[in-house]
Amino acid sequence: MDNMEVSKNVLIAVAVVAILIVAGAAWALTRGGSDEGGSDIDDYSDDPILWIKGNVNGDHLITKADVKLIEKIVKAEGTYAKYPWADANNDKKITQADADYVQSMVDGKATKLYFKNIDGNIASHVVRDQIYAITVNKCQAEIATLLFNDNGKGVIVGGDNQCYKYNNELALSWDLDTAKKGSVYRVGVNHDAETEKISELEALYGNVALMAGSISRYAKAADAAFEGDDNVSIIRLPSWEDGTISGVMTYGYLFGGVQDNAIWKKALTYYDWYMGYYDKITEAVAKIPESERPKVLIAYTTDCFPGATNQILSKTSGDYEKSILCGANNVGDYFGTGYVNFDLDDLAACYQKYGGIDYFITEPSAVYDTKEPGDGKQAIIDALEIAVDELDGYIGTDTQFYALSFMVTAGCGCPVSFAFYASTLFPDDKVLGGFDVEDTFQEFLELMGWDDRTDVSDIVSYGPEHTVTPL
Repeated sequence: MDNMEVSKNVLIAVAVVAILIVAGAAWALTRGGSDEGGSDIDDYSDDPILWIKGNVNGDHLITKADVKLIEKIVKAEGTYAKYPWADANNDKKITQADADYVQSMVDGKATKLYFKNIDGNIASHVVRDQIYAITVNKCQAEIATLLFNDNGKGVIVGGDNQCYKYNNELALSWDLDTAKKGSVYRVGVNHDAETEKISELEALYGNVALMAGSISRYAKAADAAFEGDDNVSIIRLPSWEDGTISGVMTYGYLFGGVQDNAIWKKALTYYDWYMGYYDKITEAVAKIPESERPKVLIAYTTDCFPGATNQILSKTSGDYEKSILCGANNVGDYFGTGYVNFDLDDLAACYQKYGGIDYFITEPSAVYDTKEPGDGKQAIIDALEIAVDELDGYIGTDTQFYALSFMVTAGCGCPVSFAFYASTLFPDDKVLGGFDVEDTFQEFLELMGWDDRTDVSDIVSYGPEHTVTPL
């Protein structure tokens, strides 16, 4: 979502780490609204946490407050152009029918929900008693696992390569060798063959929900192939491209159908967990003078996957924003926007321009390929050593090197990286330095319903013991 408005409440500027990201995407979250409704129709926000039409005040709930606000908009003869989120029934008009529609949502009686997807388009989802989800990446699989855990109304029935590398740790009964009801089909990315697999799943289960990112990256043929088919929901919401929390909340509402539902309640539990970290960190960071904020550079190194290049994570990459949130002075904007390939001479020039770099943090994703306990830790160590070797002579010995596992910071695990950045950058701060990354990770595991993830549980840095020769 672009050109976001700041509400009268709190602006949350967060973006979540990704392997690939929609360039230029930026997002914000507003925490606002109340059950009593606003004093005037200016409470409307174009930037909700819950991307459901009918969520007029832009908070993370749909309540009687939204009904009252629509009625005020109707009375004031407000237009669709000014208040598009008030058009709950998606007829491009703002009338009493929209207030009635939201009331049916509050009562749990609405059978079709309309939402704004990550590409800015309005899509629909038919409320179902049973959700059969297809997830196209690891982050979407995390959201589905979070929402469906201990809830028989939701199950993942299809996925992409990225998910299958994690099939053991996802604690799902995935059977790639058989094609019977209850098995999982492998759904491709960015090619037409995916539509055939989706059709097969639809035939098996009666309805499926494709959890995907932007159409520029995922399931390009699906929207056209299943247009008008209410049995296939193409749901393009944030998981890592923009922001995890709005994706979790919106998926929770769509899949729950009503707010008094186990799936929705799990989304709300996640919201509270996420905001517990966000609120503490932003409050503490606001007290730190700009001059005391360390210079940070975050990168992927060549270990990420075969043929990968070294990439700086600069503005809009996700980790740039997360590190800023946690108090860093991220110098990645020297390289441009998004995920930018860098050569070592440019890196040295950046170091010289800013008079040094305090922290160089690499985020390996090689743990995708780990199979045995402890492999994740070794993958992080190996990635760190790659970075140290490659940067030798290009960054001075005053730079501290850290490695942070991508696998526990992307998607639902992003508060783990909040804790990492905060405690690493400000170890002496009484609030920020008090975060324990491993404890946060264990909270994440419990929230997801995973007993253990030994492949990536060792996520704290091994960097300070490493040095490079001076420039």
